[in-house]
Amino acid sequence: MIVSLTVNPAVDQTVWVEQLQPGTVLRVNKTLLDPAGKGINVSRMAHRLGQPTIAFGFLAGETGRIVERALQSEGVQHEFVGVAGQTRVNVTIVDGQGVATSLLGAGPTVTPEALSMLVGMIRVWLQGGGLLVVAGTIAPGIPEDSYRGIIESAHRFKVKVILDTHGAPLRHGVAAGPDMVKPNLAEAEELLGRKLPDLSAVVAGAKEIAGRGVGIVVISMGAKGAICFEGGRVWHAVPPKVDAQGTVGSGDSMVAGLAVALARGEPIEEGLRLGTAAGAATAISEGTALGTAAGVAAQKRGVRLERLE
Repeated sequence: MIVSLTVNPAVDQTVWVEQLQPGTVLRVNKTLLDPAGKGINVSRMAHRLGQPTIAFGFLAGETGRIVERALQSEGVQHEFVGVAGQTRVNVTIVDGQGVATSLLGAGPTVTPEALSMLVGMIRVWLQGGGLLVVAGTIAPGIPEDSYRGIIESAHRFKVKVILDTHGAPLRHGVAAGPDMVKPNLAEAEELLGRKLPDLSAVVAGAKEIAGRGVGIVVISMGAKGAICFEGGRVWHAVPPKVDAQGTVGSGDSMVAGLAVALARGEPIEEGLRLGTAAGAATAISEGTALGTAAGVAAQKRGVRLERLE
């Protein structure tokens, strides 16, 4: 069972316009709504790949009900704690040239009582084993070191943890020694405090992060693939060339593929193939939609793994 935690879920809205002109009235050609938040996307993709999963998080107001109804329609098991306010809305505007502009919401404030309730619910599930994915930004009101405590709690139940976040929550979370972290290039650079300008620098960065007590480090680089460091071994996962329609959710889909392989006890190589394929399948999907199981299978045939010294 993959248990995902998203403390700041969202509704992703993608709108298409001919030309983005600030200060004018624009007519929308098309719009799409998707439930979102990193952990929620991980559970949605894991479900599509046939892996049992449950999504935990906070929801608020009418926008929160949109997320819940969408997960119900997809058949994704979920448990949420209600909080005051409205679940955030992220708006991506795509113009006629395919250029995307994103507006990201802040999300509702989470009280200490609500956080304690959610952590308690998760602990009940972790007693049965499985894999925990802690992903996404923290919501207002949540201490920036909260992920560290959650990871340490999961390890007390002998549950493996994948962490996918950025900034202070990533720094604090790494200190708890998660079994895997999956920052993108910019997030890894922020964590390390330096640029990683080429492949050898990314490899060195992944080794340094692993040296802080992390089991597996995967640094994603978009169309350039991902570097993985595990147990002294290094791989470069190279995705197939695709006509990307949007990258929102691609990193989450990659985490889902990695999580599915880890939950099944498969080697990291299989996780890299499945995760890279899932990311590519989402990249060619319209707007903020995730890839399908058939799309992942098709893309997996084009994934290339290179073992690096």
